[in-house]
Amino acid sequence: MKKFRTYFAFLLCILVIFTTSAPAFAAQSDAPALSARAAMLVDLQSGRALLSHNADEKVYPASLTKIMTCLLALENSNLDDIVTVSESALAGIDPDGTTADLKPGEEISMNDLLHCITVYSANEACNVIAEHVSGSVSAFLALMNQRAAELGCTGTHFTNTHGLHDEANYTTVRDLYLITEAALEHEAFRLMTAKTSYTVPATNLSAERKLNTSNYLISRQSREDYYYPLATGIKTGFTTPAGRCLISRANNGTLDLLVIVCGAATMIDTNGNLMIESFTDAKSLFEYGFNTFRAVTLVTPLEPLGSIPVTLSANVASSVFAPAEKITTLLPRDYDPELVERIIKLDNPDGMEAPVAKDQKVGTVEVRYNGEIIGSTDLLAIAAIERSFMKQLGSSISAFFQSSAWNIILAVIAFLALAFVITLIILYLRARRNRKRRRDLRRREQMLSKMHGGNES
Repeated sequence: MKKFRTYFAFLLCILVIFTTSAPAFAAQSDAPALSARAAMLVDLQSGRALLSHNADEKVYPASLTKIMTCLLALENSNLDDIVTVSESALAGIDPDGTTADLKPGEEISMNDLLHCITVYSANEACNVIAEHVSGSVSAFLALMNQRAAELGCTGTHFTNTHGLHDEANYTTVRDLYLITEAALEHEAFRLMTAKTSYTVPATNLSAERKLNTSNYLISRQSREDYYYPLATGIKTGFTTPAGRCLISRANNGTLDLLVIVCGAATMIDTNGNLMIESFTDAKSLFEYGFNTFRAVTLVTPLEPLGSIPVTLSANVASSVFAPAEKITTLLPRDYDPELVERIIKLDNPDGMEAPVAKDQKVGTVEVRYNGEIIGSTDLLAIAAIERSFMKQLGSSISAFFQSSAWNIILAVIAFLALAFVITLIILYLRARRNRKRRRDLRRREQMLSKMHGGNES
């Protein structure tokens, strides 16, 4: 019984790990079978992982390392820089690896060096760039690791610029996504990695060189069966320990997807043909993404989301508001609309006073799917509302009578009225006293007059 409970607990843990590590709404049950050790399918518009397979597992990147080298070159040099190839840059480069046959003392532009890397995957070109950018390969490696950390990479360490195998040169497919995302911000990188061939102009030590890509996903030159018409770029890689590696992008006019594959197999089919499964895995992932997901607009400025009461307007009782921006994301084609939430937060939920300007911010809306935050945007008034003069006057009067100033005036009036009444009372009493005094005086005078008159007779 104890063994059964232990076994059941183990299965439960495995189930919890699987369910919590899966993307929020990826239809994992329909995901293609992959030969790759690790892989990701990412929606570039939202940055959401639509499918993850060992995304945080340590892998060897092989020539995918060169994406970081290109990124730092684009961030820290100019394409028209003229670079002189040094002997130290060529030292230690495996002659059996891919090279562009650069020579010590050769002068070549940064643009041409980057094409040597992105199209042909030339190893020595990476060291040449490293010395030009940082002064030495070791200083450039420090910059590579620093930049990886800045991008949020947590499982990456670089020990060379090109990806020739080194146990300490490793990464994860999630980190490779972060590095590639940063590189794709540069138009030059996007254009270079989409090319299937490039001609390096003649230099001081070499005739022109024609370079062809090894990315069969974008080129029909060598293998028609791997070609995928929607794919553009980005980079292949291979060493025996790393396996077949590939990062590619595809766009069908609606969805913009990125595939990262590391550690795919090299097989021989039943007809004796070489099978490079990084390409077949990538094609399967792209088809899965395009067939399983669709872009869904969850809020749009064209759709009002509610209204808020407005006072002091001439003839409008409320202001209608709509989102400032469209919020679109990828959802499964059979997604449940009931799981979409729009959480509206108004700046003044009890109402607002006119005037209201068109596009005036009145709040925000947060959009969630299945409890997960998709995005947020401001809520704006869709029309201007003018203030009514008479209502404003009445409101001003009403507000005045309710204000503390009016209370002070009332107190002053009451005080003056009381003082006036007291003054009247005092004047009345004084007048009454004066009248009594005059009456008493007349009586006295009359009595004296009578007295004097009686004596005389």
